[in-house]
Amino acid sequence: MTLLKPQRFSATKSYERFLFIFTKHTRMKHFFYFTTFLLLGLYACTPPTTTVNLTPPSMIEPTIELTKGLWRGVLNIGNDANPLEIPFNFEVVNNQKIIIHNGEEQIEVTDINYDEKNNSFSIKMPVFGSEFKLVHHQDKWEGEWHNYNKKDYKIPFKAVHNNPVRFEGISPSKTAAQFKKRWKVTFSPDTEDSYPAIGLFKVLEDGTATGTFLTQTGDYRYLEGGLKGKELSLSCFDGAHAFLFKATLEEDGSLKGDFWSGKHWQEPWVATPNTSFELLPMDKLTYLKKGYDKLAFRFPSINGDTLSLEDNRFHGKATIVQITGSWCPNCMDETRLLVDLYKKYNPKGLEIIAIDYEATDDFEVFQKNVTRIKEHLGVDYPIVFGGPAKKSEAIKTLPMLNHIMSYPTAVFIDKNNKIREIHTGFSGPVTGDLYQQYVDKTILLVEEMIAE
Repeated sequence: MTLLKPQRFSATKSYERFLFIFTKHTRMKHFFYFTTFLLLGLYACTPPTTTVNLTPPSMIEPTIELTKGLWRGVLNIGNDANPLEIPFNFEVVNNQKIIIHNGEEQIEVTDINYDEKNNSFSIKMPVFGSEFKLVHHQDKWEGEWHNYNKKDYKIPFKAVHNNPVRFEGISPSKTAAQFKKRWKVTFSPDTEDSYPAIGLFKVLEDGTATGTFLTQTGDYRYLEGGLKGKELSLSCFDGAHAFLFKATLEEDGSLKGDFWSGKHWQEPWVATPNTSFELLPMDKLTYLKKGYDKLAFRFPSINGDTLSLEDNRFHGKATIVQITGSWCPNCMDETRLLVDLYKKYNPKGLEIIAIDYEATDDFEVFQKNVTRIKEHLGVDYPIVFGGPAKKSEAIKTLPMLNHIMSYPTAVFIDKNNKIREIHTGFSGPVTGDLYQQYVDKTILLVEEMIAE
């Protein structure tokens, strides 16, 4: 059988053949009118040529141009009668990168979105659920900082370019030599709410200063500031906390001042130089109540599946249970350590599971916040949802513990499902040697549990 060769349709050839036949039977005048009409029709049926911008929105250069260099930002927590600001410094690298400075800490921020129509932009902080909503005025920004971990929480904010000074008036001071490195601190002294701390300060001859406070529940972050005469000022902003500490060096060598956290908290504090004062051991504060012999729970994971220490993946394994919150900077520091431990010791038998407590009982909020944490910190171990972070509510989910005193809290469980230690609170890298001592002890404990 012979196959017919398929004929390719050609609009041009068909049109030429039509014209040949038509001219044989039509006068030239009619031919001209018809041809003109036909060409106009063909043109009308041709779709117009358009240019489509296929560049993703994130790749389009905004018309707002952030001024590069050092800036001074201030959060206004005072009022007209009592003005008070929490200052911090940051650097604009480019339109998609800002670096916030708190002493040795540098926080890289890259989630910056622009609204050219309204000459405004937003800066979303990494890890923690907060952002700045700002209006752009070339060398000046104005707007608000919103903390979404608290209900309707916002603080007025402004920033000025080319001002690297954190606190105005900081200068070389003769009193710098009187500021010792280690202090015994009491917050809210002479009240039923008083609590102890260790103050760690580094004051230089030029008047600049850095430091932190170590409490039973963790450190007060990377503080930076300086001296103005005998007045010490320190501050911190990390996306979760906005801290301000002020104190005056008294004639007897002690410090007396106040501590502000955001716009709702203020308390006095006093301190005396002391190189030997210690806090209570972190492994003696939280324990199993009488009648309980193990930690037990079953909570939903980010995928909706439930996890329990009774599951096969934890059976016969050395396990660390982390009690944490996505809103907590000390928890972030502990998570970074646990991520390193998991990478090194999981192949040798270590398991880790985190119980996350949020400001709300909304499971979708948990999923969103924990997804951000896992991506930013590289968390590979499972995280489950325990519920609201309010301690009186959280303890109901783990009734075998005497309390949940601090976020974070870490429970170390051996292969026989016996609790070896419970660590309350966490003091991060800002505490220097104290942090390294804790890391070394934790590694020894983990290696001991794995080897059993």
